[in-house]
Formats: sequence, structure tokens, C-alpha cells
Amino acid sequence: MTNHSARRPHLVSRMKLRPSVSILGLFCGLSLLAGCASGGSSEEKFPAPDYSYLPPLNLNVAQVDVSNQARPDGDDLSSSSPTNPADTLALMGHQRLHATGSSGTANLAITKIEMTKAPHHALSGSYTVQLHVDDVTHNHHGFITAHVQRTIDAPGKLGLEHNLHTLNAQLMDDMNVELEYQVRSHLSSWLTDATGTPLNATTIQSQDLGGTDLPAPGAAGTQPMAGTVLTGATATAARPVSNAAGAASTATSNWPRQTDTGMDQTAPATRIHSPPPGMLTLPQ
Repeated sequence: MTNHSARRPHLVSRMKLRPSVSILGLFCGLSLLAGCASGGSSEEKFPAPDYSYLPPLNLNVAQVDVSNQARPDGDDLSSSSPTNPADTLALMGHQRLHATGSSGTANLAITKIEMTKAPHHALSGSYTVQLHVDDVTHNHHGFITAHVQRTIDAPGKLGLEHNLHTLNAQLMDDMNVELEYQVRSHLSSWLTDATGTPLNATTIQSQDLGGTDLPAPGAAGTQPMAGTVLTGATATAARPVSNAAGAASTATSNWPRQTDTGMDQTAPATRIHSPPPGMLTLPQ
């Protein structure tokens, strides 16, 4: 005879456990969904731009200003970039352009910022800045324009923000190179060292050792006026170097011949004697 009463407690216990197991599974499912949702909505962290490690461009002005004159188009995507291009360009201007003079101003104007979609899942961008330097006191003025453009692949799996950040970072690398090149090529007379001394004033000038037309100290034209652009000063000063080197090499090549003919010929001053008395007379 089978004892059915012995099995009944086990059946009851199973019936009581089923709702608890179902509720536990429901909670696990909700937790998993919440984890997936939170993971998908997490924002990517982008590094802040910094250009202080690059060599500064010291300008012989008393003040450096940065202004944004760019007007984005309707299809421009720069506003969706996690690193704002206008702020990044302004940061470059503040960190790289240093005022080391006592008068004059420099203004870095941001004139173009453009980020747009390109064919074949790509993004295209272009930046333009203009640097104006003015010193009314010394009637000295100048300006340069730096323009860069670049197109990159923009895979959809990386997300729009990631691709725009990559595009902005590459454009800024190009702009830092282009700005420095334009300044050193066309505004070299405005550059100074960290103490404010113009770089063109520290150029070492050499002269032909065999020449006789040496300028007198303090002669007119040897000291450039303040504010004068000395673009050709280095080239002019570099020419006598080859002459001096040629004179030195000529003297070296002639050294054995001087030895053969006697060293006393190179010092005739030691053989000059005063004439006997009465030999010299005053002109009548």
C-alpha cells in the first residue's frame, strides 16, 4: 500500500517555490535589461585639447586677442562635436601666441569653421584663421592667413561624436603646423625670444677678413630702426661667411709657400730702421 500522505508535503513545497522562482527570474531579466540600457547610454570620454607643450610664438606686441568671426552653414555639424572647434582654435591662439613687446596688438580671427558629411561614409572639415599684427607707434603692420582642410572615414559603428572629435583633432594638428609655418615665413620680423628681444636682432653678422671696407663703429645704416622689417638681413649677412671661409682656405693652401720663402717676409715691420740724420728734409 502506497502512502500518498508522505508525498504530499513535497508537492506543496514545490508549489510554494514556483512563484518565488518566477519572481526571481523576472527581477534578473529586468536587471539585465537595465544594465544593457545603461551600458548603451554611457557617454564616451574625450580628452581635453592642450597645446601648451608646443613651442610658443613670441610676438613683439603688447597684447594678443582672439575673436570668432566664423558663421556656420545650415548643414554644418560642428555644433555636434564634443570638442567645440571655436573653443579649440581659441585655445590654440591663447597658448601659442605670446605678447612679449611693449606696444602694438595681435588679433587672431577665426574666419571659417566647417564640418560636413562627405560621400562614402566620410566627414570633411576646414578651418581658417587670420593673424593681424599692428604697431601704430612704429608704423609696422602685417598679417597672415592659415587654412587647413581634411577628410576622414567615419564608420557608423563609432558614432557621430567620436568621428567629429577625430576630425577636429586632426584639423587642429594641421592648423598648429600651418600657423607656425606662416608666422615664421611671413612675420619673422615680429618674432622675439622669451625676453622680448627680436630674433632678427640676434643674428650673428660676419665680415670678410680680407676686406678693407669695414664700416666705422656707429656709422649710419648699421643700426636698423625699430619696426623695420629685416627679411633680407640674414641672407645679406650670410654672404661674407663664404668669402671669409675662402680667404681662410686660401691662406691655408699658401702656407707652405710662405714657409719656403722665409718667415721674415711676413713680418717686415721688424726690419725697418730709422734713416741716418740729415737724410730727411722738410718740403720747401
